[in-house]
Amino acid sequence: MWIKSIELFQIKMPLNFTFKTSQTSLNHRETIVIRAVDELGNTGYGEVVAFNEPFYSNELLMDSKSVLINSYIPWVVNREIKHPFELHKWIDLTYPMAIAGLENALLDLFARRQQQPIMDVVFAEATHDRIAAGIVLGDLDISSLMQQIDYFQKEGYIRFKIKIKPEDGFFKLKLIKEKYPDLKLLADANRSYELQQMHELKKLDQLDLLCIEEPLASMDLLAYQKLQKEIKVPICLDESIQTVDDLKKAIQLKACKVVNLKIGRIGGMYYAKQMIEICRENNILYWIGSMVESGISKILHVHLASLKDTYIPGDLAPSRRYFQKDIIEPEIIVENGMIQVPKGSGLGVEIDENSLNDYTIDHIRIVGE
Repeated sequence: MWIKSIELFQIKMPLNFTFKTSQTSLNHRETIVIRAVDELGNTGYGEVVAFNEPFYSNELLMDSKSVLINSYIPWVVNREIKHPFELHKWIDLTYPMAIAGLENALLDLFARRQQQPIMDVVFAEATHDRIAAGIVLGDLDISSLMQQIDYFQKEGYIRFKIKIKPEDGFFKLKLIKEKYPDLKLLADANRSYELQQMHELKKLDQLDLLCIEEPLASMDLLAYQKLQKEIKVPICLDESIQTVDDLKKAIQLKACKVVNLKIGRIGGMYYAKQMIEICRENNILYWIGSMVESGISKILHVHLASLKDTYIPGDLAPSRRYFQKDIIEPEIIVENGMIQVPKGSGLGVEIDENSLNDYTIDHIRIVGE
């Protein structure tokens, strides 16, 4: 396929609530939507999910935008591409979220040209038609946490992830487990503990958690090796795994038992597929996370979570949990705790152009000569 133009839509979406973790709080979300157009007029969409502040990764949204405009897109426009994964032969992982957004747009475009679902052009295996949703609750007071768990349980959710910090993480989780002993519960510490606080983390062993995600401030895999030796609860690595080599090293060191895969963090579906194959070969559990992001990136994670051997339901909730209006049609809907995986070509959803335009604060179009 020949890429005739690439457009960048920098969007700013107000959140329905302030999302708080141990590292930051958000009341709106800025990302970059990428639209790729081929010589036949077909379109594909991806999303760059970097943040404006470096609390999750060192790649900032403005850096992603700059490298796309000045380096990556000129490589792609007016060029014949036989498969979107060719990108990874030309472009390294210095800016994984930028390359992931571009790859995702080309992959959606490629799948639509083939008239195939996006998973069929990446994975040659059966997938689920429906997947269980998962709720992420921020660093809230215990009363608010209980209220939200009550509400979402009644909506059919069975898996809950709680954002914690050292000061009160164990206290909150213990109270939740006492009230909801059968809840599928995991914790995300967002790198808020030091290795010297191992005694606090060892307390979590008594709570039968599915895993503890990114507990240590340091992303040193040797520190995780020491911690995993001492605690029973499976350590789940998220931002500590940026590359395939990071994953291989973590496995070699036995630094974790679980991996949370987010397509933007690791540089696209090309690397997601490699990491899933490595997890399968080494008996490492994997599951599909996601971030606060629009439906374009979220629905791609829904597709990836439809693989049949994911460890737990992903961080996948309805569009309306975060935004008054999403930019995809249909929006992501949860019924009785389940999400229907879209059928059809590419991502299997359409873009709500009116909403996209309403949220856009900057637009750039780059065309071939």
